[in-house]
Amino acid sequence: MANSKLFKNILILLAFALVLISCSNSDDSGEKEAEDTIATVEGFYTGSIEITIDGNDITVPMSLIVNMASTNKFEGDFFETNSFSPCCSSNPQDGTFNFDYNPETMSLTNFIIRVDFNIDPGNPCTGTYTGAGTLDTSGNANRIVAQMNVDDCNVANTPAVFTVTKVSEL
Repeated sequence: MANSKLFKNILILLAFALVLISCSNSDDSGEKEAEDTIATVEGFYTGSIEITIDGNDITVPMSLIVNMASTNKFEGDFFETNSFSPCCSSNPQDGTFNFDYNPETMSLTNFIIRVDFNIDPGNPCTGTYTGAGTLDTSGNANRIVAQMNVDDCNVANTPAVFTVTKVSEL
């Protein structure tokens, strides 16, 4: 009888220990989601800007280097080329950007690109592109599509669509 009671107590202790272990292994306090968000958004992207100027549809190449700034906030370098090198500036990039990301809706808000085309230091061209968009993770690559309002030394208050696809991780 004593052996049966001892055996029963040992089984209860083992079951309790297994429950504790399984609970502690699955309680990550959202860390996995944050890691997934960073991995999903961060990276090197290339694509283009579609804009209509004076009745002409124009496609301009672009690339972004997207880094995490803080939780669900991203920033990086903007290039008006697909080669991650500046086209129109003596700076290391043609501009910088930042946006907020909502992992539940996959939306990008407060998307701001600040351009600084200063290839001619005597006549710098600065501007701000603002808008919002989404991150599309279907298929084999992540794609950012954003509707932007372009305002720089070439155009004022002009709508454009930016579409870039992730080409690699950071």
